[in-house]
Amino acid sequence: MQILKTNQQNVDLVPSSSSLDKQKINVAQATIILNKLSRSWKNRAQVRRSMGENILFNENAEDFLVDLLPFKDHPIFCNASEDMKRKILSCGWIIYNQKTITIETDIINPTCTNILSGIIPGATNPVSKQIICETMVDESYHVLLVTNAIALTGQKRDIFLKLTLFNLVKNMKKYQEKRSSGWERILVQLATAIVSEIFISDYLKLLSENEKIQLINRFTTKAHRDDELAHSNIFKNLTKCIYANLNRKEKEFFAEFLAKPVRWFADRELDVWQIALEQIGFKNAHNMILDCKNFNSKCLMHIDYSVLVSLADELGITNMPKGQDSFYKEGLIN
Repeated sequence: MQILKTNQQNVDLVPSSSSLDKQKINVAQATIILNKLSRSWKNRAQVRRSMGENILFNENAEDFLVDLLPFKDHPIFCNASEDMKRKILSCGWIIYNQKTITIETDIINPTCTNILSGIIPGATNPVSKQIICETMVDESYHVLLVTNAIALTGQKRDIFLKLTLFNLVKNMKKYQEKRSSGWERILVQLATAIVSEIFISDYLKLLSENEKIQLINRFTTKAHRDDELAHSNIFKNLTKCIYANLNRKEKEFFAEFLAKPVRWFADRELDVWQIALEQIGFKNAHNMILDCKNFNSKCLMHIDYSVLVSLADELGITNMPKGQDSFYKEGLIN
């Protein structure tokens, strides 16, 4: 499919010379950074290191952090038995990793494929293609890493969950279905991927550094986090290259939409939690989850969106009326 190239010949859609100069500088700087990141892949990529198979599982260690549960202060949870609380923490670890698989397989890798195949312009040079391929290898490794983590937890804790689709993906697909143009649907997925990769979730840092957490779980999140720190930089600079090659109509759509996936990414996935809790026999799960849904369902905790705002500033998105309005409505800027 050839998209993102329409109307570029129209005079009324040609950006100003100063805007073009800034875009050229952004692309040049981004290409230099991408080249450096690609050259460092052999040394930094976690897929090239041990997966930590020899780390022993500690039956007495916690699998997840209570502070990361969306209902941690609810009386129904607080009054549960210690044994049930430990099961819930194991569910938290499984849910967290299953969401990682969903992000990688349904959002990131398809976007990388679109970029690599040339459907999305601006990243067709050898350096960009190389780093996209390396990123796809990293993401496949993350899927393997967390799949093993889920299997190990299931085996050791005797918990095997069948979960529903996560809201992050459901919201993206619903929004895509509302768009009539193919290029709009592709940009929706691209923006969702950018948001997902640019954010360094505090979950990764908190889980990898807390000594109460199962050592193998800490190893898993640390390996994932080390790669994602690089991926944040990669996607930030790929975005600069891609954005410079969009026409004005596409830029306006991208600017208006970019902030929206932030809420999707931060979603507490309460429907998923209810299904999990019911499967482990947690009483009053429905009432507890309903209370949580009725209380501040829009939450931006545990994510750092400052990098996205900074990127939007560099691209000039926050200076565009639609972009500025969108970032303000999502609570990312004042």
